[in-house]
Amino acid sequence: MEIRMFREEDLDSVLEIAVKYATFDSATRESDVRKAAHFPRGFWVAEVHGKVVGFIWGHLKDMPAEVLERWNAAGVGYVDLMAVLPAYRRRGAGEALLLKLLEEFKRAHTDVVLLDCPAEARDAARLYAKLGFDVRFQGMSRRL
Repeated sequence: MEIRMFREEDLDSVLEIAVKYATFDSATRESDVRKAAHFPRGFWVAEVHGKVVGFIWGHLKDMPAEVLERWNAAGVGYVDLMAVLPAYRRRGAGEALLLKLLEEFKRAHTDVVLLDCPAEARDAARLYAKLGFDVRFQGMSRRL
């Protein structure tokens, strides 16, 4: 498995994986993927035998100075989206992708990383916990 930077020719594969396996409230669109260009070193794919089997992208989050001071942070990164094809889960693809993005955040002098994880994504939550992420809040909803 190779972890490499996203290339334009990966767009269709990434969108297919995102729509099928990373949709939360709305489907991922090409315009969502295009936003990743704001932090080019934050968009990575996992490739096996020339096939994109997963991806991750994140960005540097613009935070108010007050928040950075409260968090004792120099910078904040945000993991926008990550997904891996089911056949390649629990084989190190997600972990390798996340570690690569964390490395890039560190290079950008970011020392706090945020992400959101849907409640039903239990495998993803286990991976995040394994890599040192703590639950910071719980979002809740209720149908009326």
